[in-house]
Amino acid sequence: SVFGFVTLPKVVAIIRSQTASNVRSISGSYEQIGEHILAGRADLGISRLPLDPGLFEWAPLGSARNVCIFHPDHRFSKQTCIEAQDLAGETIVDIDPQFAAHQMNFNALRFAGVEPDILVEFDCNGHEAGYVSAGLGISITNEIIAREYAAFQLGVRPVEPSALYHYV
Repeated sequence: SVFGFVTLPKVVAIIRSQTASNVRSISGSYEQIGEHILAGRADLGISRLPLDPGLFEWAPLGSARNVCIFHPDHRFSKQTCIEAQDLAGETIVDIDPQFAAHQMNFNALRFAGVEPDILVEFDCNGHEAGYVSAGLGISITNEIIAREYAAFQLGVRPVEPSALYHYV
């Protein structure tokens, strides 16, 4: 659903300029997006690798690394990169533990000796932008998702260590 903030409106504008077709947007996890396509409920979707090449045709959209998003007045705005030890004492808004991104982020923190202080856990990308813009904490996401939050005018800095995400 997060791609409905910026990316999908641009895509729909292109479709509308070239055809009179209407568009139906369906949200879900990356797994659910694949299920929608396989069941014929969707013609195309945005997902992340890995995908089974025997089931899907896909084209690369871009790769992304982890970033930290924060209120523009946050102390991180003076840094060029955020490292695990910088997160000590920070209130964190994070995706639900069932997601691999959560596990990667928190394994890196714990490896650096930092125990995360989680205020809010959410189950769908996009929810963190409101909490972070309200100054309730920081969040770790990736560059592509962070671009969807342009209207929130959040601070964004690279995070190390980082994972690499491939969107298709």
